[in-house]
Amino acid sequence: MAKKSSRKTNKKQTLKSGRSTAKRSAAKKSSAKDLSVAAGPPSALLFAPPVGNPQPFSTRPSASGNERGSSTTTGLNGTTQEFDDGSVVTEGTENLTAARTDGLHSSLTASCRRVKQGDTTIVHQVNYSYKQRALSDSTLMTNVNDLSLPIPAGFQPTSVRNVKATQFGKNDRQDEGTGSPDMGLIQTNSEVFGGSVKVSVTAEIFGPNWRSNSKRLGAMIDVLFLDKKCMIRVPLVDVGPGEHAPSHAEVDLTWASDQFLGTKGGATVRYRILVPS
Repeated sequence: MAKKSSRKTNKKQTLKSGRSTAKRSAAKKSSAKDLSVAAGPPSALLFAPPVGNPQPFSTRPSASGNERGSSTTTGLNGTTQEFDDGSVVTEGTENLTAARTDGLHSSLTASCRRVKQGDTTIVHQVNYSYKQRALSDSTLMTNVNDLSLPIPAGFQPTSVRNVKATQFGKNDRQDEGTGSPDMGLIQTNSEVFGGSVKVSVTAEIFGPNWRSNSKRLGAMIDVLFLDKKCMIRVPLVDVGPGEHAPSHAEVDLTWASDQFLGTKGGATVRYRILVPS
């Protein structure tokens, strides 16, 4: 009888141990899943083996200025790593400086991490703001025929408009290279992904007191360039183009946004603003 009782006890302990091991295993899987989802495509970051060694890359420096100030960037310097599932992780930093007639004389070391998997790239950008504004992650897509990214929870989209878009920021010699203090003073003379709309449109969306409406800093802009079948979802980093600009543009794109979309400084695009609820 004692042996039978012992066998029952051992069986219970084995079952209990198995359940405990399963729980720990599930917890690990859940933790890994949560981490990978937060950081980008999971296989590229946690599970897929790298293919070869990281490859160095760099982008060109830029200096610009006007009567309101000047700015510089060294361009991005970093590495690109491929993984055996086809994903690619690109990481880099750039040194930025800015001097403005309103008293700003400062520098930043900005960084970005771009995780590409299939037709989608997620971009995490850090330290592009002289007012410590944190930028929401950008999403870049190829092979699309519409503004196909779903609206995220907690946002309301504006109506879609077909308008002219131009480019500003890096390599724009008529721009001093930093955005409006009302939008977090982002260094746009850089490789930052972002966009902006005219002040009149900003006021239409966020109200006449838009400068004090906190939703402006959490808003995103979706832009589709159908000619290239490319779409971006990026943060609003400035205000502009000018109300009476000769281009008659309604949207401005940073250099990185313009280059990805293929708009080459000026093109007709479809766009909408995603406003936090």
